[in-house]
Amino acid sequence: MNPTPLSAARTPFIRLLLPLLAGILCRELLPVPTWVCIIPFVGGMVLWSVSFKRDSIEEQYRKRSLFGTGLFLFVFAIGIGLHGIRTVSPEQPPGFYPIAIAHLDDNAVEKANSYYCPVTITALSDSAGTLVEYREKAALYLEKSHNANRLEYGDLVAFEFRLKKIRPNANPLAFDFASYMKHKGIERSQYLHEYQWRKLGSQPQSVFWSFALQTRQKLADLIQSCHLSPNSTALLNAMLLGERENFPPDLKQYFSAAGLSHILAVSGLHMGVVAFLIYLLLYPLSRFTASQKPRALLTLLFLWLYACITGLSPSAVRACIMASFLLTAIILDRRNSSLNALFAAAFFMLLYDTNLAFDAGFQMSFSAVAAILLFYAPLNRWGNSPHYVVRWLSSCVAVSVAAQIGALPIAIYYFHTIPLLFLVGNLFVLPLLPFIFGLSFLLLFLAALHFPHEWLGKIVDSLLTYIERLSYHIDRLPLSHIDSVWLEERYLWLYFIGGVLLYIAFKNHSKRALWAALGLGIVFLIADLCNDRPTRPEIIVFDSRQSTVVQLSDRAHCYLLLTDSLPDPAQELVGKEYRMKHKQNRPERITPQSSTIECPPLFIDYPFARFYGKRLLLLDSGEWRNVTTDKPLTIDYAIVGRGFKGGINDILGIFDIQAFIIGAEVHPGRALKLQNDCIKRGIPCHDIRTQGVWIVSPLP
Repeated sequence: MNPTPLSAARTPFIRLLLPLLAGILCRELLPVPTWVCIIPFVGGMVLWSVSFKRDSIEEQYRKRSLFGTGLFLFVFAIGIGLHGIRTVSPEQPPGFYPIAIAHLDDNAVEKANSYYCPVTITALSDSAGTLVEYREKAALYLEKSHNANRLEYGDLVAFEFRLKKIRPNANPLAFDFASYMKHKGIERSQYLHEYQWRKLGSQPQSVFWSFALQTRQKLADLIQSCHLSPNSTALLNAMLLGERENFPPDLKQYFSAAGLSHILAVSGLHMGVVAFLIYLLLYPLSRFTASQKPRALLTLLFLWLYACITGLSPSAVRACIMASFLLTAIILDRRNSSLNALFAAAFFMLLYDTNLAFDAGFQMSFSAVAAILLFYAPLNRWGNSPHYVVRWLSSCVAVSVAAQIGALPIAIYYFHTIPLLFLVGNLFVLPLLPFIFGLSFLLLFLAALHFPHEWLGKIVDSLLTYIERLSYHIDRLPLSHIDSVWLEERYLWLYFIGGVLLYIAFKNHSKRALWAALGLGIVFLIADLCNDRPTRPEIIVFDSRQSTVVQLSDRAHCYLLLTDSLPDPAQELVGKEYRMKHKQNRPERITPQSSTIECPPLFIDYPFARFYGKRLLLLDSGEWRNVTTDKPLTIDYAIVGRGFKGGINDILGIFDIQAFIIGAEVHPGRALKLQNDCIKRGIPCHDIRTQGVWIVSPLP
């Protein structure tokens, strides 16, 4: 019997990848210190010493499980240790250091209100100018200026050293930017005005990386000089160079709905097209038998160069490592498994940077390629048809469906959208990519040599406009996609673990794997039934620095009380993920100009609200200063916004308030004063900025 593609015999690197990944996840999810890795390390070494004893062949065969267990523990320990080292926070040397010197790790990137610069701090300077060696990655946000715009990789800057820890997102289920940056090795950031920093010079830590970034910038300038339409320019920058900083948000939405988001990032698909073009250009070498190996070697070198120029994204690196294994096998006249090359690529990438395990691009890239390698052959039912068109359609459909099998659950988990017409978009776009890439590279070549290229620019512009309009029309089709889909993390584990077990069960006709898959599904079903609790009414004040957002919701209704008189209807308000999970995707917005709403158990007459018997008051103006009353109105929760300029005394003469909630947009100094006044009067107070989102159920 032939071993399955997932067997350890055909994919030996899976024996290294799984324990390494298990060690990384153990260190990330469990609060264990790094030194714990010594325990499995010693256990693995003991098992190895037992299995390596000189015995007969039969005895060594019986001890193979000891060797396998020892290998697992050894690599598991490496995973814990490496991830512990990667995530350790640097300790600042004792003393006062007002100045820091940093090395720019990339070119300055323009944001809405600043320039973002990822840096590595190399030294700190005290008041006397004495330098102390120090190493920490940080994120600097520079005030927009001509000098900030000119910063690039390798520049050395000195700045006022006042880094602050990146604040975690306190809103439930929201994207946690602090965790995202931590997995990039950055835990602190700082905003700098132009007078708070200056450039010292340039000293790139890597000459090759400096060359790659300069080449990337020159290619971007060449694309800009080709006089394409603005959307075509942005699309070509994304497809060729992976530049998506200035990509229009509406165009990104069209591509996401059409299932074409994968062409906007340099991925294995792009690397495959580039490798095909390079291999095609080197076709004259194929006439010489002795030149087959140099042809493969040159293709590999150009592929790595292109990956470096485009920023070494996880998907591009994965494709290059896989290509390295496969092309090296050609050079050495050896056979190799594509799936084994995939696992080897993941193993070496995680050895280099354990944080890649938590990168969405890394996860989607590997899951999509693994699914293609496993399911392409069974799905390509008409791959042997005598008709070329049928073979081509069958191949495109098989690749698209297999990639979706692997990547779609992860895409739903991160982006909450299901593209239903992804086959349509891919069938009409994927065949054009080799032509678009080939013509685009030729266009840039002619533009660099100042040869006439306007005619070619029009052709490229037409092809890119076609892709743009196709995605737009697919997005406009009814039922083209489903938005606001919430997927729990545990269902990802069920999907992939259960999917692998079912694959093994049907491939090997294994009853054991089938029963394991069914048992796993039953366990998840029971866990869901145990955790299925009825939705309780909730009052939520979200952590928002722009304006106060108060949510009143139950199973049937969801209302958002806003302090902004003229909110942007298209703007996504804070708390979207929380409402998405509870299937409250269409909340009604209530502003100061809204009419009264009365539908028991809810009554809203801005700035008052009553919800399940609890009375709320939104304090976001100074209209209460000169108001008096003989009988104060009882208020359960008073929510203080930025517009309220009064004090506690101004309010307590009018209302009998049981608790104050201070919005995150209130100035920290003012929030502290309000807190102190509440403490003096014995009134409960919750500061959103320091204590996080406030959630309470009005029911006992």
